[in-house]
Amino acid sequence: MSDIQTQLSNVNEAFDSAFNGQQIDKIAALYADNATVLPAPAGSPVKGTAAIEQFFSGLITAGVIDHHLELVEAVEDSHLAYQTGRWSGAMMDAEGARQTFGGNVQLIYRKQNDGAWKVVSHIWN
Repeated sequence: MSDIQTQLSNVNEAFDSAFNGQQIDKIAALYADNATVLPAPAGSPVKGTAAIEQFFSGLITAGVIDHHLELVEAVEDSHLAYQTGRWSGAMMDAEGARQTFGGNVQLIYRKQNDGAWKVVSHIWN
């Protein structure tokens, strides 16, 4: 695994851990201040860490559980990197049956002054 694959896989693990642990502040900390989330299907763009925090809080409150990001490809070019991959999650329906869902994901990252990668664009379908 290349260095960028390792680094972005670590960000994915941090996201999944924060999401599944309902730690909204830790999710928001993974995004740049001016980041944009473009939710599926055709949801309105969510811009900025405060709005991103509120968005993911809503997903958790709605009952989304067991979030997982899987990196398929990662490419770095100086201070930008992107990742393509797959995502999955689940919810319990009114009868208590587990409903799973997932799809494709693309994240674009910008390297920060401290060397950390933060998400600047996050889109999935």
